[in-house]
Amino acid sequence: MANPFTPGASGPAGPWDPRNPHRPQQNFSQRWQRFTRVWSNNWRLNGPNITQAIVALNLLVFVMQEVLKLFPVASATFTSYTALISGYSLFYPWTLLTSAFMHTGFTHILMNMLILYFVGKELEKLLGHRAFLSMYLISALGGSVAYVLWHGAAISAVMGASGAIYGLFGAMMTVYNRIGSRSQGMLLFLFITLFVPIFFGNVAWQAHLGGFITGAALSTLMMRGLPIWRSASINKRMAIYGTFMTVLLLIAWSARLVFALFF
Repeated sequence: MANPFTPGASGPAGPWDPRNPHRPQQNFSQRWQRFTRVWSNNWRLNGPNITQAIVALNLLVFVMQEVLKLFPVASATFTSYTALISGYSLFYPWTLLTSAFMHTGFTHILMNMLILYFVGKELEKLLGHRAFLSMYLISALGGSVAYVLWHGAAISAVMGASGAIYGLFGAMMTVYNRIGSRSQGMLLFLFITLFVPIFFGNVAWQAHLGGFITGAALSTLMMRGLPIWRSASINKRMAIYGTFMTVLLLIAWSARLVFALFF
């Protein structure tokens, strides 16, 4: 039997071989229409749209970081305005979130994006797109705030999506607990990646822990919050409890820095 995947002596060009004269050709407009159709279908079915968009944004920022390394001054300027530097974050508050879209190297972003995709797509299916995006960003904020609470006015830069990703882990753990599902594998992974790095340098384990606690707390509020809002939609509950968590985190962050810098 001829092999449809390979051209040459083993058979004619297969349907996926670009040299196949019968392979349908699509122009940019047709490809774009196909992409938007798939995106719309996934959006309607609670597919991983936001997860994919976050992964793409992280990859885009990483490519930008790598290109800027060719220009040391521009690279240093970009990093100083986007990475989280605890002691300066009171004056650059946006870095509490922008730092979650930056990475230190290829291995760092590869591991984070693989974990983000496989965990994120499951949680996005449960929460819906808007609530999932809120969970991700608030978890990132929680990770950054925890780092600042520990380090105070320190001036070392930190970056990475780990805080946000651990927030997704925290949320999934509460879901598993609520439905009575076993999660030993996730617990082992969390132990290895959350607690083991405490004994090694150059790992912002405080952000991991802060993101995990934030995601778990927010997820718990979403499922077991005040009785008056338990029947509300997921998006409404996220708006209420997400705002509460955000305000709480920002108060803790600003109070810690004001105390560290002025007292």
